[in-house]
Amino acid sequence: MIKFLKKLIFFPFRKVSRNARKTNWSTERNRKRVGKSLFFLAIALFTVFIFRFVWLITVNHVGGTNLTTMAKSNYQSTVTVQAKRGTIYDRTGAAIAVDSSTYTIYAVIDKTQVDSNGNPLYIDKKDFTKVEDFLNSKLGIDRDLIKKQLNSKLKQVQFGPKGSDISLEKMKEIQKAAENEKIVGLGFTANISRSYPFGNFASQFIGIARPKDENGTQALKGDMGLEKAFNNVLSGENGKETYQKDIYGRPIPGTTKVIEPVKNGQDVYTTLDAQLQRNLEGYMDKAATDTGAQQLSGTLVDAHTGEILATSQRPTYTATTINDAEKQKYFTWNSLLSQSAFEPGSTFKTFLMAGALDSGKVNLNETYQRKLQVYDTTINDWDVTENKSYTLPETVTYAQGFALSSNIGMSKIEMNMGNDLWGSYLNKFKFGLKVRAGLDGENPGALPSSNAVTQIQSSFGQGVAVTPLQLIRGWTAIAGNGTMLEPHIVSKVVDPNTKTSLTSKAEVVGHPVSNDAASGVRDLMLTVNTDPVYGTSYSTSGDSEQNLAAGPLFMVNGEPAAVKTGTAQIASTTGGYMTGSQDYLYSAVVMYPAKNPDFIFYMNVKIPTESWTLKYIARVANPLLTSAEAMKNDLSVSADTDTKAGKVTIENYKGKDSGDTADSLRRTVLSPVIIGTGAKVTAQSIAEGEKVSANSRILLLTNDKDQVMPDIYDWSKKEVEQLANWFGIKVTYEGSGNKVLTQSIETSTNVKKGQTLTVKMGN
Repeated sequence: MIKFLKKLIFFPFRKVSRNARKTNWSTERNRKRVGKSLFFLAIALFTVFIFRFVWLITVNHVGGTNLTTMAKSNYQSTVTVQAKRGTIYDRTGAAIAVDSSTYTIYAVIDKTQVDSNGNPLYIDKKDFTKVEDFLNSKLGIDRDLIKKQLNSKLKQVQFGPKGSDISLEKMKEIQKAAENEKIVGLGFTANISRSYPFGNFASQFIGIARPKDENGTQALKGDMGLEKAFNNVLSGENGKETYQKDIYGRPIPGTTKVIEPVKNGQDVYTTLDAQLQRNLEGYMDKAATDTGAQQLSGTLVDAHTGEILATSQRPTYTATTINDAEKQKYFTWNSLLSQSAFEPGSTFKTFLMAGALDSGKVNLNETYQRKLQVYDTTINDWDVTENKSYTLPETVTYAQGFALSSNIGMSKIEMNMGNDLWGSYLNKFKFGLKVRAGLDGENPGALPSSNAVTQIQSSFGQGVAVTPLQLIRGWTAIAGNGTMLEPHIVSKVVDPNTKTSLTSKAEVVGHPVSNDAASGVRDLMLTVNTDPVYGTSYSTSGDSEQNLAAGPLFMVNGEPAAVKTGTAQIASTTGGYMTGSQDYLYSAVVMYPAKNPDFIFYMNVKIPTESWTLKYIARVANPLLTSAEAMKNDLSVSADTDTKAGKVTIENYKGKDSGDTADSLRRTVLSPVIIGTGAKVTAQSIAEGEKVSANSRILLLTNDKDQVMPDIYDWSKKEVEQLANWFGIKVTYEGSGNKVLTQSIETSTNVKKGQTLTVKMGN
């Protein structure tokens, strides 16, 4: 192109010059000839420019540059609109976890930074010592670090962890102080963060969210606990907006357009009650100090709904102490409520006795000798002395044996039941299966091995592993006259984008024992607390700290509660059990009122350093249950969110992991039921695309090689028909009503095609 233009420009002049020499034209004629050449030259250049202009309009590119995009960037910008992470509340609407901003302090040491009048906006070297004193006194930053950073060759510096995560209030305080001391060159950058206003508040249960880089932008992401488990619910989706800007790059009002609307995260209302939770935290602090125990865990549950009202553990952390949390001996990031399994000890005897009463395999008035040899293992009770005698009578009834927490008595009952029958009750109470309340990393626990001795020992809580959450699920059946409830951690999920909410209700998951059996166990638990001879929680000295005279140790509003205590051996990392004098897991489950419980409280204390006494647990349980009983009516009222009932759209779950699917559905306030123990979902009872209300039960059939009968108590006829269709069995109905009351095929037994299932219906 350049060569062509050169020829085009200079050729006419050369031609004119040659012709002039040949013809000796006059000056006037030469001028005319030059003018004509210039005219044609101008036409040619104009044609080239027009062609290039049309080419640019048509192709819209120069080299690798898109001209439209480059032009838009001059007057238009596209920005990401950050979605707000949902807030976590207690059941009443008190904020537990909210979005907030923290700040990082920086120092400018670039000497080119001045204002329009030439005044410095950087820290002059003569002021380094002054700034060093200032930052050390205000933020506790190490002087050597400050000195090193200020003397670096960078233009702008920061000062490590202590110069970060500064609250808004602290930032303003530092700004004011710097202004008063005439320090220039210090500034702050804002960071998104998560604030936990209550501080020490069910920390491992709630978890924490931290800023993470995602696609070039920062977003809060749950690291553990409920924050992690419900991350997809809380996170939301970022949006995009465009706006026009002036020559200085400033947005022009009225030009903003939404390209992708922002979708803020949903708010999660937990079942926790802030007042009860704060009370529990205070009592747990004192218990941790008094016992010197390695670990403690305590949980309060509404017996009528399965809702967890308060839960805590020690050691713990707060958002401000999290970086030093692991310095605490025996600290664990796991939630002791759901992520750590252990051998529960004698509190497990409640389930053995419930099964025995339900199956008629125990006569409470029958006596037995407290001596037992099982194969090569001698089983002893806790009050045996070195010379193999007992401090309490050697011959007792089975009712007295339960009150004194006799391992021998429970072992004899289990042997009378047989391993298969006892095992069927473990299955009915759903031990060995995750609760799937929606929490992350839940531990499934473990059923006893097939070893005969281990099967017998499981009757008193050894050789079996459980979590407090699994124990609580089972105890709802003891407290609820045989009806077992799924523990709930969320009372409501609110979508601020649609102004809709999903509110949870009590969820029935089985009926492992009869009303009479459950009531009988509670009566026996009352004797644990009131029998002056055999009761393990009957105190002969009382408790001066709680102004309790000799008598029942667990008292609420002047009434004794139903109690079962426990002392479990702890497995050693080298095999067998630990042998130290205090190397036990001490525990108690407390139900109040004893006849018709409103609340269930469970607490365990692992390896205390002080001489052990149940008073340590009573000092937590008694005042906490007293407060809960006083608040009973208020606990039934949920936070008003001014929303309408929402719907959940069912997806296609076939081929997906059955457990993960159940957890995911639980977080949308549905009630999943896994049929079988297969890893993958093969069928679902509600079709893809259907919209259902909160608490709807959805059956998930798995690729289990066997067809195992689930507990169908409280199921609808439609749900029974769906199961029958999957299993290829026949169903006959007795009675009328909308819900299943009894089933002819026992829970956890194998079902053959063509078999007949008889179901009794009722309301």
